[in-house]
Amino acid sequence: MQRITAYLSSLLLSRRDDLFSRRDDGYSTETVIITAVLVGLAVALGGAIAGRVNLEMAGISGGGGGGGE
Repeated sequence: MQRITAYLSSLLLSRRDDLFSRRDDGYSTETVIITAVLVGLAVALGGAIAGRVNLEMAGISGGGGGGGE
C-alpha cells in the first residue's frame, strides 16, 4: 500500500505544474461587447413587440388604440 501511495504522490507532484498553471483568460473584450449589443437589441425588440401587442389589444377591446384598419 505504501508503494501505491508513494507512486501516486510522485505522479501528482510531477503533474502539479500542468494541473495548476493553465491560463484561462476567459472571454475577449470583443465577445463581451458583441454579446451586450445583441442582448440590448433583443430587449429593444421585445419592448417593441410588447408595445405593439398592447396597442392591438386596446384596439380590440374598444379602447380606440389604433387597430390595423
